[in-house]
Amino acid sequence: MKIITDLNFKLNGTAVCIGKFDGIHKGHRLLLTEAKKSGLTVVMFTFLFPGSGKCIYSYEEKLSLAESLGVDVFIAAPVTEDFMRMEPEKFVEEILVRRCDARKVVVGADFRFGHNRAGDVRLLQQMGAKNNYSVAVFDKLREGGKIISSTRIRKLLTAGKLSEVNGLLASPYFIRGRVHTGNKLGRRMDVPTANISPAPDKELPPFGVYAVMVQVKDSWYEGVANLGVKPTIPGENPVGLEVWLFQYQGDLYEKTITAYLMDFLRPEQKFDSLSELKAQIQRDTAQAEEILRGLRGQGPFPCPPHSDRQNPTDR
Repeated sequence: MKIITDLNFKLNGTAVCIGKFDGIHKGHRLLLTEAKKSGLTVVMFTFLFPGSGKCIYSYEEKLSLAESLGVDVFIAAPVTEDFMRMEPEKFVEEILVRRCDARKVVVGADFRFGHNRAGDVRLLQQMGAKNNYSVAVFDKLREGGKIISSTRIRKLLTAGKLSEVNGLLASPYFIRGRVHTGNKLGRRMDVPTANISPAPDKELPPFGVYAVMVQVKDSWYEGVANLGVKPTIPGENPVGLEVWLFQYQGDLYEKTITAYLMDFLRPEQKFDSLSELKAQIQRDTAQAEEILRGLRGQGPFPCPPHSDRQNPTDR
C-alpha cells in the first residue's frame, strides 16, 4: 500500500473513498467495497487534523487496517490553513481530477468539503459529469435503530460495551504496538508477558483484564491481557497493555503485535501480594481460555496449533 501525506502527488485511474475513517467501521467498509468493485486503484482519502482528539485507532493502526482491507493508496491530507480555505470547486479540480485522476468517487450522503464546507454531494455529482468521474453515494448505515458512527463507537468503547463496539466495527477492536521491555514481574510468576504502549491519542476501553487474540506476523495466539497502570506495582506506571500469549515460544522484544480485545473479564485491581496476583491470573487465564475456545475458527482467527498451553520463554 502506498502512503501519501502531502498534496504533491500524481495517480492514475482511481476510485477514491473520502472521509475521516476513524475506526473504519461497517459504514466505511461499504465505501471501500464499492470502490473495489470498479477494478480501479482504490484510494482512501482522509485528513490529518492537528490536535483532533481521541481516535478509535491511531494513525499507524489505521494504516495497517486499511492495507488489510485492500486499499492501494492511503492519502492523509494535512489540514492546513490553505487547505481549509480551498474552494470546493478547486478541491475537485486540483485534488480529485488532477492529482487523483479519479474515475469514481465514493462518499457518504452527508459529505461536505471545501471552504466553509460549502461543497456537497450535489456539487460533486455536477462536477463529475464535466470531469469524467462517477459518484456513488451511501446513506448512513444503521444498526439497532441507530446510525453507525465513530462518535457512537467511541462512546460505547469508553463505557466498556465491547461486544457492541466489535459488532459495529465489523472486526474486534485492537491495540497494536511494538513490544518493549517491562518490569519482568510476569516471569517471576511463570507468566512472562509482552508489553505494548497504546498511542496517546487512542480511545481506550475501561482498564481491566481482557481475553485476547494476538497476531504476530501471520500467526495467531490466544491470550489474556491487562490494560491499565499495574496498580500492584509501586510508583506511577504509564498506561500499557500487558499480554500473556498462552502458546507462544520465543522472543517478542521489538516485534510488532496486534492484540484484539475479544471479551472483558474484570476491572483492573490492586493486590496486596504477588501470590494473590498470581492466583487471580490463573483464574483469569481459565476464564479467557473458556471464552476463546468458543471463538476458535470464527472470523480471521484460526484454531491454535494445539490446545495444551506451553510456558513461553521470558520476553
